[in-house]
Amino acid sequence: MTSKYSLIALAFAASLMALPAQAQTKVTGGVAAYNEALLPVYTAKEKGYYTAEGIALEFVDFKGGGPAVQALAGGSIDVCFCAADHVIRLRARRQPAVILVGLDTYHSYALVAKADNPAKSLADLKGKRIGITAPGSLTDNTIRYSIKELGLNPDRDFELSGAGGGAAMKAAIDSDRVAAGLAILTDVANMMKTPGAYKIVLDYRTLPYPSFAALALESFVKGNPKAAKGFARATVKAMDELSKDPELAKAMIQKMYPNFSPELAAEVAKSSVARAPKGGIVTKESIDNLNKIVLATDDSLKPVTLEQAFDASVLK
Repeated sequence: MTSKYSLIALAFAASLMALPAQAQTKVTGGVAAYNEALLPVYTAKEKGYYTAEGIALEFVDFKGGGPAVQALAGGSIDVCFCAADHVIRLRARRQPAVILVGLDTYHSYALVAKADNPAKSLADLKGKRIGITAPGSLTDNTIRYSIKELGLNPDRDFELSGAGGGAAMKAAIDSDRVAAGLAILTDVANMMKTPGAYKIVLDYRTLPYPSFAALALESFVKGNPKAAKGFARATVKAMDELSKDPELAKAMIQKMYPNFSPELAAEVAKSSVARAPKGGIVTKESIDNLNKIVLATDDSLKPVTLEQAFDASVLK
């Protein structure tokens, strides 16, 4: 005989089954450059942390930060996984953007050339073609800043050419379409695994800089506070888990880069976790360097404060 309590339990279970699934807010994320700094984002998606926050995250790939930010400004994406340089430029266009979560503590590029290239410094490449990912991108801003620091003119003394990222940049270097190109740190690690093939002409990878972050327009944050906070919370949760579990980090990098050897996957995983800002927090030092580099390339822009660039309240 079925007891009264069993009937109550069955009725309760049936009522739970009848409840509608949690509504999911679609968030479209534009990826300006595919690199190891995306590790916490892919981990949070893989482990269902975004889903648990009511977010359905979808990715769209772009060839560099310039086109990705155009999509952000135009409203076709909600979040841009790109350099924080664009916070300054979007504010100048009266479309203020903020960093929801920092994804990398340091600059993420190095200027790479074939090993037989005689250049030992950027100055040695005067008159040559240098590969950037896209006009208006972090790579464009950075190399222009460095050229001006040498007292040279980036438009007159060099030819800056948009070559894309990843395999496209490597192909441009290999085919001599560019004398040197700015490669992102994951690609640098992979390229340097080939003995005697490449060399680093100028390395930016230890410079404190918000080189990769999740950006959103202030209008999106104000219009979707629950989604903005949920996105940040899920990403930071993944960051924390990755820092405590090296094997998880290695396994996720192997999924992101299935062609990597186990040794390279372990190396990249360790680098990614070490470079990720604790709690997704962006520092004043990195914003100071951001202002220095971006404003050196365009004196019509105005510097941003840490409070303007990074909405810390989203992480609370």
